[in-house]
Amino acid sequence: MKKLWGFLTVLVVLVLGAYLFLRWEWGPYGLGGTVFIPRGSSVQKIGGILTEHGIVRNTWSFKLLVRLEGAETQLKAGEYAFEGGIGARQVLDKLRRGEIVVHYLTIPEGYNFAQIAKAIGQTGIATESEVLAAFRDPQYLSLLGFPVSSLEGYLFPATYPYDRGTELPELLQAMIKSFLANFDESMRARMAQGNWTIPQVTTLASIIEKETGRADERPRIAAVFENRLKIGMPLQSDPTIIYGLENFDGNIRKKDIQNPHPYNTYVHPGLPPGPIASPGAESLKAVLYPAQSDELFFVAKGDGSHQFSETLAEHQKAVERYQLNKRGTTYPANPEAN
Repeated sequence: MKKLWGFLTVLVVLVLGAYLFLRWEWGPYGLGGTVFIPRGSSVQKIGGILTEHGIVRNTWSFKLLVRLEGAETQLKAGEYAFEGGIGARQVLDKLRRGEIVVHYLTIPEGYNFAQIAKAIGQTGIATESEVLAAFRDPQYLSLLGFPVSSLEGYLFPATYPYDRGTELPELLQAMIKSFLANFDESMRARMAQGNWTIPQVTTLASIIEKETGRADERPRIAAVFENRLKIGMPLQSDPTIIYGLENFDGNIRKKDIQNPHPYNTYVHPGLPPGPIASPGAESLKAVLYPAQSDELFFVAKGDGSHQFSETLAEHQKAVERYQLNKRGTTYPANPEAN
């Protein structure tokens, strides 16, 4: 009987000791910090990462906790930020919930593909050169559902959440999906009425996007360009000249106006071969819902707004008032009007 009591006493001491030890092992610990758990990591690897960064005390004790909780297949990959002084159970709960660190990438309206590639490159998702390599990649172009030669204009400007586990295909697919979401049933019905295609709408919208940052002017600028298209008048948009130039220094010269590159709408009538930037939703809508006007010209006033005119005579007066005196930008009926 004494041996039994002795055995039970030792057992109780061992169990109590183990309990107190594990309670200490799993208790408050560390200064906190950020760690990254790669996809497909085993419990052993996760425990090692957490131990290495001082988030938990010991790999084996963390593994034991995971197994006791039956959470072997519940730990989610990603970047995690842990507060200092938290216990292993709190760490485990956070991994099970997948409370990863989320970052945000904002693509402004009017960014071209090169600018988007640079912005993505700064996130660490992929290098700038890797993004540029996707410019004409068929795997992405096919997602649009209509024939285009590049992704220019079809990566929608918006704010996108990402984490350290986000990969380039995932992000580009999200941007293309956001672009297509703009063309709901009402937009597609409007396109059918006007015999527009999505590439045509996007191309003209991209020019409008680069012409003005003012939402109230977009429908009027859309009307100017559409009025020109109807009568076969060149669009003569400076942003289309700039898009086809290498190492543009900020000044458009006569030789630039005469440059025969495919996007130059001073040289080539009609729409350019494709978009020159990523237009926002309001510019896309402006193409399909332009202002009702007979205006054919506009000139920058120098304060972010434009003066619109129906006739060349009116426009030349506006040019004299705003461009010659304030160095605004003009969009004349012919290059000589500059």
